[in-house]
Amino acid sequence: MSRDHFFGYRREDGRVGIRDFPVVVAAMDNANPLARRIAAMVKGAVPIVAAYGRGQKGEDLRVHDQTLINYGAHPNASCVLVVSLEQITARALAEPIGATGKPVDWVDVQSCGGTLKALEVGVRKLNALIAARKPTLREKCGLEELVIGLECGGSDAVSGMTGNSTLGIVSDRIVAAGGTAILSEPEEIIGAEHLLVERAASPGIAKDLLDVVARWEAYARYVGMDMAPLGGDNIKGGLSTTEEKSLGAVRKGGTSPLRQVIGMGATPTEKGLVFLDAPGPGAENTTSLAAAGAQLILFSTGIGNPIGNPMAPTIKVTGSPGTARDFADNIDLSVAGIIEGSLTLPQAADRLMDHMLAVTEGLQTASERLGDTEITISRVENGFLKLWEEGYFDREDARADH
Repeated sequence: MSRDHFFGYRREDGRVGIRDFPVVVAAMDNANPLARRIAAMVKGAVPIVAAYGRGQKGEDLRVHDQTLINYGAHPNASCVLVVSLEQITARALAEPIGATGKPVDWVDVQSCGGTLKALEVGVRKLNALIAARKPTLREKCGLEELVIGLECGGSDAVSGMTGNSTLGIVSDRIVAAGGTAILSEPEEIIGAEHLLVERAASPGIAKDLLDVVARWEAYARYVGMDMAPLGGDNIKGGLSTTEEKSLGAVRKGGTSPLRQVIGMGATPTEKGLVFLDAPGPGAENTTSLAAAGAQLILFSTGIGNPIGNPMAPTIKVTGSPGTARDFADNIDLSVAGIIEGSLTLPQAADRLMDHMLAVTEGLQTASERLGDTEITISRVENGFLKLWEEGYFDREDARADH
């Protein structure tokens, strides 16, 4: 490891940011265009816009709103403007964001009298927030302050032994230094979940993980879906079975003990390796990883995937020589030398650590430079969840399969 520190922004709640973004959060989809316009008129501002926000109920609504609150409270955000159709939903997000010590204000379209008036009010309010914030200077922080998200997408036949394994070594190093690494994608560990269960720090954590897997398998039966088929890009990349893909996916989590299992909208309360129960598709999963407090995301790709997260800089890593060559505009770091014989896994991890620390201190990722960033908040099926909680599906039988 080249060094044991980075320089970040210390926030009021004690967490450390690696970016100093003024953020515009849209409380619902009909406020998205306004949020984008406000952010476009203020240099450096980042819009956080997602689908839905109206007509949702129960756990689906809770996860949606909590995700947006977590984005506003994120350590990479310096100040926040919440934009909504009306003031009740605007305040419902702004108040808990402000409770974390984050400078926050809000604007709603109805009270302003339409889009153009709300745009003027919003730009003025965001400028006022930026002007009023205390000078934020980077300070020296230990690696124990880092929370990294681990993601893979477009996996191919060499992802497990190259990019994912490189992420696993870096994950272990961050955990050993006292930091946090968040592994996710329940669908992507089915068939290899026993490897994580064996590393659970307690029987209760092992049970939590097995419950997550059992629930995903029960949901597949509920909707008549087969969890086994690989994606077209996975097949093109040479993967043969779901189990092969899963064995590669869990490599991102390294070898550290599993300390906690959390759900969407939650943030870890334990240091070390944490598992996040959130859907696997790239935009959905990176959205959840950032909402869990990850300051940055390490994203291993085989065939290639361009998407990154607007709040958490997303570092694209590939171990596939063809992708490193043909998808170069979207790749931050190639570790294809592992396959070509010019790079060992520890050397690849050294390179990723160096690159990651440069990103923590301001180096832009490819997705940041290109604007390939998106958030997608996963929908929650309230009907299935109610059946699951009421015991309609036999959890013990499901766990026995593992």
